[in-house]
Amino acid sequence: MNLLQNTRKQAARGLTLIELVVVLAILVALVGLVLAFFPGLLSRASKSTSATSIQDIAKAVQINYSTQLTYGSGYDSLLNAGGAELYSKLTLAVSNQLNRVTLSATDSAALTALGVNNIYHMTATATDATFNVTQTGSSIAVSANVPVAAIKSTETALLAAVRGNYTPQGTPVYVVLGVNKGATIVGSNSILQDAPVRAGADANENPTTSYQRYGLVFLIDGTTPARTARFLGAVAFGSAGITTAEGSLQGYYGN
Repeated sequence: MNLLQNTRKQAARGLTLIELVVVLAILVALVGLVLAFFPGLLSRASKSTSATSIQDIAKAVQINYSTQLTYGSGYDSLLNAGGAELYSKLTLAVSNQLNRVTLSATDSAALTALGVNNIYHMTATATDATFNVTQTGSSIAVSANVPVAAIKSTETALLAAVRGNYTPQGTPVYVVLGVNKGATIVGSNSILQDAPVRAGADANENPTTSYQRYGLVFLIDGTTPARTARFLGAVAFGSAGITTAEGSLQGYYGN
């Protein structure tokens, strides 16, 4: 009888301090187990929803540099082997914002220092609508006299958007490189599992009139021989020209 009364008294008194600590420890352990699965859950959610913002792309490139100490290689020069704009498929507005630039040995070395060791020139007869340049172009080492596309320095609004508060030194060159399925930052084991395709509602934004993939902007500045390159951000191409607006980018999956 006394035992039953003592049990009832303990139940009425509630949990002791030790019992509370044990319960809390169990709860913390369970929360830890759940959190361990969160990265995988978030990754699968990202893949299922196809997150596609310019900001996400730029962040992924920065993360790749933080972990691999390289910005990758195998980008499109946005010029075909003959030196003209890619297939002449860039719209008038876009081509008006691009210059053909031949990098000096110093500027080429600055890009190489970031890990941009080779680029692709498209062949004039290529017909691959998805611009898989590993099949249709020729990779060349980034060295002296490499022609690439550059944003005209007069595009002040766009350049201010991608460079932020940084003030360029010397004579700046803004190199624009296209990212395709053959780039080293793209692939099942890379930071970008697929190269995004811009598919805008405008009829001009299609494979026959516009470069559908996004581009990365690198700034090379300083005075010779202390020229350095830095990654500024991602841009998209469309009928309105080069833009930092997200627009309609499809096919990006973050790790």
